[in-house]
Amino acid sequence: MATLTELKNRIDSVTGIQQLVVVTRDGTLLLQSGDENKRLGDYVAYIAITAEQLKPYLGFTGPYHMVMEQNSGDRILTLPGKQVVIGLNLDSHVSPTVIVDQLAPLVDQIRI
Repeated sequence: MATLTELKNRIDSVTGIQQLVVVTRDGTLLLQSGDENKRLGDYVAYIAITAEQLKPYLGFTGPYHMVMEQNSGDRILTLPGKQVVIGLNLDSHVSPTVIVDQLAPLVDQIRI
């Protein structure tokens, strides 16, 4: 089992992450740090909830992570866990795959 503090500490040690948001599966904001973009939490909750709702209609087994590239080249990485959804705003030079490999196991362990 992991805590939000452990997650934040791990993320703080990674360069190139501009912002972190953690929301519950119903969209409640639990944690926000980094650049103050208030809409990132809303986006992360919306995209995760929508993907979950579409699963049965499209035969999805995931999603395991989602990446959206912004006009600036920066990326928003969404990691759905069992109880929480993590959203990260990444610099353009950061590989989402590397971040997923580092954080996905921890995200699934978080309990609220």
